[in-house]
Amino acid sequence: MSERNGSTAAGTGTAEIPIVRPAGPETAMTATPPAAEPVAAPAAAPEAEKAGEAPAGEGDVVPGMHATAPVSVRPKPRMPRRGPLTVMGPWAPVAGGLLGILLGMIAVLVLAGAATGFEDRLALVFVVLGLGMLGSAGVLLADEVRMMRQRARDAVVRPAYVEVTAGLLNGLTPGRLLLLASGFVFFLAAYVSR
Repeated sequence: MSERNGSTAAGTGTAEIPIVRPAGPETAMTATPPAAEPVAAPAAAPEAEKAGEAPAGEGDVVPGMHATAPVSVRPKPRMPRRGPLTVMGPWAPVAGGLLGILLGMIAVLVLAGAATGFEDRLALVFVVLGLGMLGSAGVLLADEVRMMRQRARDAVVRPAYVEVTAGLLNGLTPGRLLLLASGFVFFLAAYVSR
């Protein structure tokens, strides 16, 4: 049979439940009286107290064991250690880009009086675009540095895992590509305004 049908080679995996019927008038006469359980001698309790154990109470399930009380304060679960580095979320490059655009707008406000011609205003647009891209690239590069440091820490523990991520961090990463593109945009801003 298969496990899908509810049966396995080892059996069904369920325990047999005994059926206990209350003793009726007709079964009470035919039933044999239960055997009397041996009663512990009263001298056993002082011996248990001498040994450091509490005597068994009437409500104890197992002699010598007491029922547990509910826990009033539970310990907090231990969170994984993060270290001194900041863990960035998926919106961190967007926030870096907005910070760069904000700095670009401040530069436009400062230089707006000096930009008289079309070329100068186009250069200011390129400066705002380049600063926005540079802000996003900075955040991505910081995240890449964090991943490189984590990779160096994990190299001691899991060398095979590090080899898998080495291909991701070597070569042209999004942070490096954005940094190169923002450098090109700054070059265009300088070329247009000359």
